[in-house]
Amino acid sequence: MASQKLEYDATLGGKVTLPTHVTTYHYAAGALQEIRSLIEEATHSSQRTSKLIFQTLPKHMRRRAMSHHPKRLPRKYRQAHKSQMGKSGNHPVNTKRPSRKYRRRPKNLLNEYVRRQRKHIWLETHIWHAKRFHMVDRWGHRLPLASCDKTYRACYRASAQHCLLQDISFYWCLELRGSLEMLRQGFARLTSPDCGLGITAKTFVTGRREGSVELFEDSQYPHRALQKARFLWRPENDGQTERALWLWLHPSAAQTTLEELLKVFQLKSCKQQTLPLEEHMQVDEPLEAGEPKKLNTEQESLDKKTSKEGQDQKLAKKQNTEKPLRFWTLTKAFERYPAYVNSDNTVNLLVLRKEFNRFRLTGPRAQSILAASLRPHQANPPELQHQSEYVQAALQLNSPSELLSNMVMGVQVADPRLQRPKKRTKAEPAETQARSPEDLLVNQPKTLPDSPLWLLQERQRLSKNILSTERYDKLRQQHAIVPGASCAFEAKMQAVPLLLIQRPGSQDASYKRLGYGCGWDVIAPAGYGMLLWLTLTMWGARPGGLRELDSVAREAGSEMHLPDTVAGVQEANAVADERRARYFRLPPNKRTNYRKLAVVSPFSAPWKQLVRDWHDASSTGPFYVLRHRQQLEAIADSLRRCSPLPKPLPQAALIQIQLRLLARGHVKTNALICLPSTTDYRNRWRQIKRNDQAPIHVEPPQPDLNESVRKELRRGHKLMLKRLRGRRLREKRRLQETATKRVHIRPANTAGLVRSHLLEMCRLWLPNDSSETRDSVRRQCSREVFGYVSSAGFSFTEATVCAVGYVTPGGLQKLLQDVPQSTNRNQTRQPLMCLLRDPDSRDYRWASFQVNLDVSTQCA
Repeated sequence: MASQKLEYDATLGGKVTLPTHVTTYHYAAGALQEIRSLIEEATHSSQRTSKLIFQTLPKHMRRRAMSHHPKRLPRKYRQAHKSQMGKSGNHPVNTKRPSRKYRRRPKNLLNEYVRRQRKHIWLETHIWHAKRFHMVDRWGHRLPLASCDKTYRACYRASAQHCLLQDISFYWCLELRGSLEMLRQGFARLTSPDCGLGITAKTFVTGRREGSVELFEDSQYPHRALQKARFLWRPENDGQTERALWLWLHPSAAQTTLEELLKVFQLKSCKQQTLPLEEHMQVDEPLEAGEPKKLNTEQESLDKKTSKEGQDQKLAKKQNTEKPLRFWTLTKAFERYPAYVNSDNTVNLLVLRKEFNRFRLTGPRAQSILAASLRPHQANPPELQHQSEYVQAALQLNSPSELLSNMVMGVQVADPRLQRPKKRTKAEPAETQARSPEDLLVNQPKTLPDSPLWLLQERQRLSKNILSTERYDKLRQQHAIVPGASCAFEAKMQAVPLLLIQRPGSQDASYKRLGYGCGWDVIAPAGYGMLLWLTLTMWGARPGGLRELDSVAREAGSEMHLPDTVAGVQEANAVADERRARYFRLPPNKRTNYRKLAVVSPFSAPWKQLVRDWHDASSTGPFYVLRHRQQLEAIADSLRRCSPLPKPLPQAALIQIQLRLLARGHVKTNALICLPSTTDYRNRWRQIKRNDQAPIHVEPPQPDLNESVRKELRRGHKLMLKRLRGRRLREKRRLQETATKRVHIRPANTAGLVRSHLLEMCRLWLPNDSSETRDSVRRQCSREVFGYVSSAGFSFTEATVCAVGYVTPGGLQKLLQDVPQSTNRNQTRQPLMCLLRDPDSRDYRWASFQVNLDVSTQCA
C-alpha cells in the first residue's frame, strides 16, 4: 500500500493532509450560495451605484408615482426601495388615501363645502348649477355663467315664447326702518325726480307695487351714479308710524351704496356701542360686555363695616365732583344680520344677506309654470282665502303683461315638493279663465301684498322647522302605500310664504316688441331655494345664467350696467384688462395693428376724451348718462322731425341709443359710431339701386411710425440677451478651469430687463397714455366719431345685428345739420342713420338708431 501524499500549505506553515472524499450535501450548499451571488451580481452589478430600485424595472412595469408610493412596486422590491428612500431623507408616504365613500359622507361633505366657501359664497342652488353650468367668481360669489350645453338660442326662445328661469339670489337686500318723512328726506339726496318716480311716490308707498330707482352719491346728480336699485315697501297698517323698506342692490356696487346710505342717514354699527356711565355707577372694576354695573348703594352697605375706608371714599368723592363723563363699550362678537342705527334710534338698517332666495322667470309661460308649481296651503286662515284665490286667478292668464305692472302678491303655498312631477313636464296654460283681466285690475284684495316674510321671527321659524329632504323621503317610504299618492303627514307640513312680483317687460312698441321681457320674480325664504328651483325646472322652466341676464337686456334694447355707474366702470376695466392681456399674448405677426386702422382705444371706450372733444374743453371733465326723461323725449322728437335739438344741450352727457344694421355685416363691442359724409349719402342711393351689400366706405391704411422703432428695439433686445448669455458662458468656463467639481451657469437675472422691454413694446404697439391721444378721439379716422358701442350681438327679436351704444349731443346736432334736404317737397327726408365700424376692421356700414327713453327703469 502506497504511503499518503503530503501537501504544503503556506498559510498554515506546515503540511496538510487532504481528505480522500467530499461530502455531497456540503458541496451542493456551497455551490448554491456561489450561484446565488453570481446571479445577484449579474443582475445588479452596474445598477447598484447609479440607479434606484424602481428604475431597474422593465419599462412596461414602471409607474409615474413609484418613487412616492412603494405599493406601486412589486412586493419583493418594496423593502429595498424604502431603505433607499430612507437613506436620502425622502420617506415614502404609506398612509392610505380615504376612500371616496368616506370622503362623501354627509358630515365630511358639509365640512368640505364650508371650507370651499371661505372666499366665495355659494347660492343654495350651487350644487345643482355646478354639475351643469360653467361657474365663475363674481362679486364675492360663485355664480353660474352659462350652460355646458349649447343653449344660447334655446334660452332666447324660452324668454320670448316659454319661460327662462334664473337665480338672482346674489342680490343684496337692505331693510330700512323709520318714519316716512325721514326716509323721504334721506333718499331725496340720493335720487332725482328727473329720472322718474321716487321711492316715496304714492303708488309705491302702499306696498302694492315694486319700483326701481337710480341712486347717486349724496347731492351729486347727475354725476357719480351708483347703480339701479329695486325697492319694495311693507304694506302699511293703520296707526303705524314706522315704515319698512326693502332695497335690492346689485353686489358689484352694494358696499358702496351701503356706505353712502350710512353717511346720508348718519347711521353707526350696532356691533360696538359706546354708552355713558352714570355718576352712581362704579368705574374702578372692569366691565364685561353686556354685564350691568352694580349700584353704589350696594357698595355703601358693604363699606359700613369699615368706617374709616367709607369716610375716605366719601371725602374723595366730594373732592372729585367735576370728573369727566366715562364710557363703556358693548361689543358683539358675531352678527348674523349687520345692523346700523342713528343717534336718536329713529332710522334702522339691516343687511339681510342669505336671508332670501330670489328667482326670475321671464317669458309668457311663467304664468303656467307658477300655477302648476304653487298650490295654496289648505290650512290658510279665512282672511288669506281671498288672497290665494286672487293669486290663482291671476296665474291663469295668458301672459304676465296682462296684469298691473310691478304688482306684488303675497301667498302661502304648500311645500314645493308636493307639486313636483315625477318627470319633466311642460306646464300648459289654463283653458278657461276664472276672472277677466279687467276684473283683476280693479278688484284687488286689501291683503294682497301682505306676507310673513317681513317678520324676522317668522323667517327664523321657517328655517328651523323645515323638513329635510332625507327625512321627507324616509316618511314617504313609511307611509306611502301607493307610489305617488299623498300621505297624511304631508298635510301637516308648514306653509311656505312667497312674494310674487310682476315685471311688465317692454312698454314701448316703437322701441321694442311689446311685452318682451315680462315675467315674475319669486322671493322665497332661506332653506327653500333648492326645493322651489327643482319644482320650477321640472315644470318646464329653462335655467339660465349670467350670460342670459346680459342677452335679455340687449334684446330689450338696454344693458345691465350703464358706463357711468360703479358697476359699469368696474366691469369695463376688467374686460379691457383681459382683452389687452390677450392681445399682447399673441405673437407680433398675429396682432392687429390698430395704428394702421386708425383706432385709438380698441379695448375700452374713452368716454371722457370723447366728451372733451365734442365739448370743446381743454380739460377732461366727468361725463354722465342722460336720464332726464323730458330731455330724452325732446331729443327723440327732434330726431323724428329732423329738427335742431332743444337748447341748452347737456354737453357732458351721453345719450343711450339702440342701433340696427341695415345690411349684412357684424358689430362688436367698442365699435365706432361715426358721422356720414355727403359722399356717403350719394353712394347709398347707388348701392340701393344696384342691390350692393359692400361697405359704404373703407378706411384707408394709415402709416405706423413706430414699426421701424419696434423692429430696431426688438433686434437690440435680442442682441443684448445674447451678449449677456455669452458673458455668463465665458465666466462659467473660466471658473471650470480651476474648479474641482462641475460648475453651473449663473442665473440670467434679466427679469427686470425683459419687463421693461415688454412695457416699451406695448407702448409702441398701443399707447396707454391719454396724453398721446389728445384731440384724436373725435378725428381719429376719416369719419368723425361721436359715440361708441357698449354691447352688441345678433338680435333674434329684430332678426338682425343690433347694438346698444352712447353718443354725444353735439354729435347728434351735427348729424341733423348734415342730413341732405330732399329735392322733392312731397318726398320725406331720409331716415336718420350713422356709420358703424368695428375696431379691428376698415369697413363702414350703415345703421339706423333710436333713443332709449326708459334708461332708469329697464333691466333694474
